[in-house]
Amino acid sequence: MMFWDWRWFVVPGSALCVLPLVLLFGAALWPQVEARQAVLRWWAAVAVGVLLAAGSKIAFYGWGTGVRAWDLTCFSGHTVLGFSLWPVAVAVLVPARQLRLRQLAVLAGVVFALLIAISRVKLRAHPVSEVIAGVMLGGVVAAIGLHALWRHAFAPRITGTVFALLVLGAGLYALPGWRFPMLPTERWLARTGAALAGRDAPVDRRRWRDVSILSPATETSLSR
Repeated sequence: MMFWDWRWFVVPGSALCVLPLVLLFGAALWPQVEARQAVLRWWAAVAVGVLLAAGSKIAFYGWGTGVRAWDLTCFSGHTVLGFSLWPVAVAVLVPARQLRLRQLAVLAGVVFALLIAISRVKLRAHPVSEVIAGVMLGGVVAAIGLHALWRHAFAPRITGTVFALLVLGAGLYALPGWRFPMLPTERWLARTGAALAGRDAPVDRRRWRDVSILSPATETSLSR
């Protein structure tokens, strides 16, 4: 019986994994002068996606923004990051002239990103609404990256090196007892939101579901 653990998909959608890989894949294409503008467009799209996801969380933790009826407070960051990287990354591993194979690679990347998205619901990190929002934002980033880089691919010698590094990384990740370092990004965003809003503590999600938190003063009056 095959063992399945949704926690496998936490690291491939984490900022500490995805953002360095976005830079690495772009840097590997950079020697191709004609690909540089495309790389910059992809990087810019990823940056905007990350800023929107982070900004949505800061806004919630600081001011309680969101749509309560949908249980929607932010974009799922892992989902946005997963879609920003994997469909584009696997595409540029395949020569542009091999259209059918590249299309299959993109499909594989999308499926992998979807598994990252589903894992956020299964692990109760986000409600479905926030994951759907993340899929929409991440999908736009992926579409921009794919459109920009569709005619570009790694040089053959680089493809082999990058593929070997990915396999090595996956192998290390699968080793029993080995843990990938994780950044406390959620805590940082919560503290940032609270500080910007002048709150003593970040907005609590459970309380937000029941009570409209308009300002720190409102919360104080409600607690009396």
